Amino acid sequence: MFSMEGPLWRAMNFIADVVILHFLWLICSLPLVTIGASTTALYYAMMKRIRTNEGHVTSNFRRAFRENFKQATALWLIVAVVGAVLWLDLNFCSTWDSLAAKVMLVGCAVLLVPCWMVLLYLFPVLAKFTGTLYSTFKNALLLSVRHLPMTFLLTVIWATVWMLLAAFPPFSGLMLISGAGLIAWITSYIYIQVFRTYLPDELREDQEKTDNEWLHRE
Repeated sequence: MFSMEGPLWRAMNFIADVVILHFLWLICSLPLVTIGASTTALYYAMMKRIRTNEGHVTSNFRRAFRENFKQATALWLIVAVVGAVLWLDLNFCSTWDSLAAKVMLVGCAVLLVPCWMVLLYLFPVLAKFTGTLYSTFKNALLLSVRHLPMTFLLTVIWATVWMLLAAFPPFSGLMLISGAGLIAWITSYIYIQVFRTYLPDELREDQEKTDNEWLHRE
């Protein structure tokens, strides 16, 4: 139980990786403009950690951050601009008492749904697949619609996190030391299952690597 290959050590090692990824994401997101690159790197490192445990989370994070920096930053800037426009429209329409304002308010509210669905998948898709900015947006939207139950589950997870933050103060402490890594860990299992639909050889390869690891331990 207490050996280097025992369940206790593996659990402690995984917890450490979750915390490390959280702080890597936090530090690399501080300029704000790099949030897209750091989120892409976070999901790349976490999905690789869950699937194959190849390399170290730090080196995987840095490599994904460097390789996807330009594209992820461009995606994030587009997301930020769209979000800012929708936020301004919602605030403007909510203070303007007229029929046109109410119609615009409903329109903006409706637009929030597909925007949220795309945002859920956007950076995990970039972490997993290569493509243009347009194809990344398109694939994120298609995946969110095609796998609607998973999209709903992801939304429930995020809603639960926000409700716990609002209603359970001790949860804020947990999020301060591991929030990004913890959320990435939980949601990465969903993304892995979704992506495997389009990567049929991945499950077999992962299973072979897992079997080899267990044989090595034995």
